[in-house]
Amino acid sequence: MILLLLIIILTGNFNNFLLYFSIIFIHELGHLTMGLIFEWKIDNISFYPYGGVTKFNEDINRPLKEELLILLMGPLTQIIYYLIIINFISLRNINIFRYYHYSILIFNLLPIYPLDGGRILNIFLSYFFSYKNSLFITVNLSFVGIILLTIVSLYYKSNINLNLFLMISLIIVKLINYYKKRKYYLNKFKLERYLNNYSFNKLKKINNIDNMMRDKRHIIKKNNKYYTEKELLQKRYSMQKY
Repeated sequence: MILLLLIIILTGNFNNFLLYFSIIFIHELGHLTMGLIFEWKIDNISFYPYGGVTKFNEDINRPLKEELLILLMGPLTQIIYYLIIINFISLRNINIFRYYHYSILIFNLLPIYPLDGGRILNIFLSYFFSYKNSLFITVNLSFVGIILLTIVSLYYKSNINLNLFLMISLIIVKLINYYKKRKYYLNKFKLERYLNNYSFNKLKKINNIDNMMRDKRHIIKKNNKYYTEKELLQKRYSMQKY
């Protein structure tokens, strides 16, 4: 947020900043409202040149449907806000407002983590792949997306402007951090399953505990015997061999 204000002060475009910030604020308000409806615990809300991030302090094993609705509510609220302004408010800088709206909306829906589009991509993958593999695929597709975004930006512009450079840099930093913490997230995912009694309707047979999926309970085949995920997780976290 401080970085954003510094850029605005240096460029002298405070009115445009208010338009830009209002869109980001309404966008994050959408995420926040839906999170509160599902009783998710709010950690913090941060603002960056590419938009805001509402961080929740919740289990990885919360229902996929809830997370998807929270993610979709941000863009949807922003669109509603845009339509209200365009149709009912007389705004002097309407073209700038329109440009900001579409830029933020399209950029945030790119399939690159930690943007909304990258998180939605991860949820989509989670319906078909294990948590471990969906995380791995999301990270790798995000890196590909960053490379393509940079190439396209350089192709259509002779150079990358400061704001775009900052956005890409911040996303790369967050993506690398997410990749470095992948083992932590996987362990947290499994530890939550061990400590909590989740109720999932769908049952899936797997042959490795690392292949567990979100929104599903599992039975695991090992040495021609079947175990519940609780049994194997209990052995793992009690430091016993299996």
